[in-house]
Amino acid sequence: MRNKCYLPSSMEEVQGLPQKKLEFYWKIFYLTPPRNKKSMLRPLWYAIQCARFNLKLEAKHITRLNRYANNPEKYIQKANKNKYNLSEGTEIIKFYKEKEYRVLVKGPDVFEYNGQIYKTLSAVAKEISGMHVGGPDFFGLRK
Repeated sequence: MRNKCYLPSSMEEVQGLPQKKLEFYWKIFYLTPPRNKKSMLRPLWYAIQCARFNLKLEAKHITRLNRYANNPEKYIQKANKNKYNLSEGTEIIKFYKEKEYRVLVKGPDVFEYNGQIYKTLSAVAKEISGMHVGGPDFFGLRK
């Protein structure tokens, strides 16, 4: 039979824990804790939630969380990056079925087509083609 230990019930509680207690929890779920407290919080909270609901962490998720914990700035930059590398004001022109279509990039997740605002290029591609199509593929943005 396993011994049970108290697990924090909110992210705020995890954030308020002293460094030694964070390291204790970290060693329960992972191997070596990262050096700074900020890098520990999100992966640790994820593991605690899984433990509280009897969910199993897959090895690939643990690997990803460990990478994030070791270099969070790198992954935060990737997460906030505009995946199409399109700057605001860029106009995308597509010829489809002998007709020209123009889409204006208004922001990171804001595209204007025909006076309507869309959150993804895929939504614009679906509007134009009438079927589900990957936006970057439809507009030729993949390398």
